[in-house]
Amino acid sequence: MTPTAIPNSVGLPATSTISRDAAFCNSTPPWAQGTQVKFMAVYPLPWGIQTSAIYQNSAGVPITATYTATNAQIAPSLGRNLGSCRGAATCNGNLAIELIPYNTEFEPRLQQIDLRFSRLFQLGAGSRLRAGLDIYNVLNASNVLSLNTTYGSTGWLDVRQILGGRLMRVGAQFDF
Repeated sequence: MTPTAIPNSVGLPATSTISRDAAFCNSTPPWAQGTQVKFMAVYPLPWGIQTSAIYQNSAGVPITATYTATNAQIAPSLGRNLGSCRGAATCNGNLAIELIPYNTEFEPRLQQIDLRFSRLFQLGAGSRLRAGLDIYNVLNASNVLSLNTTYGSTGWLDVRQILGGRLMRVGAQFDF
């Protein structure tokens, strides 16, 4: 059986074409890709300090590979121009082809821990000051959030965005 193409498949760009092989037909993501784990804990410390921690664990981004084939590459094996050319004398049509079955390869899971420390100071006459320190991404994780999925000379799997580095924020709120 020769693979045939299914244009405009669900979950892929409208211009993509994927093979009709079994790996491309049964596109079910693994159970772990649909799960997220999030915890929040609040705990009082001595001297009126309150602390909280947030843990997040979520799925990694899917890895795909889309190759854009030109009419000049396809026409010799097809024996004609692409249908998108509609009989034009010069055909500049392209076809996006998925090389990796969707929902089969993923980046590692994202894990992040954030901490918060705060203390309330009573200043008298109904006024108070709440001071706080927030630390985001305590483990300084650098998980990939976005990739280049176009296969070719543009740098397939080049990272476009990563999780922001460790960040500390100091703040205060004055109520009167």
